[in-house]
Amino acid sequence: MSDPLSRDEHAAIMRYLAAIRRQLREVSELFSTRYGVQSTVAEIAGKALVCTTLLEHEMLLLEQAAAEPEEVRPEETPREMIAQSAIVGTANRAE
Repeated sequence: MSDPLSRDEHAAIMRYLAAIRRQLREVSELFSTRYGVQSTVAEIAGKALVCTTLLEHEMLLLEQAAAEPEEVRPEETPREMIAQSAIVGTANRAE
């Protein structure tokens, strides 16, 4: 899969996400301290931090995938590829 972002765009997004994650961590800690760990505002701040961390991780995975050459198996037909994709998708839903 090719990355639709240029290398510069990807680097900029990663910097932005890292800064946002640091800021959200500080906000989450502040809210947890001031309002209590069980408060709704602290919980939402924690969820925002988790979402940002997940997005940052996903961007790292995209970067790694773009750096690795895609495995090509010429003996595999498109029909076999679709069947394999369906099997993997079913297995992921069962987890």
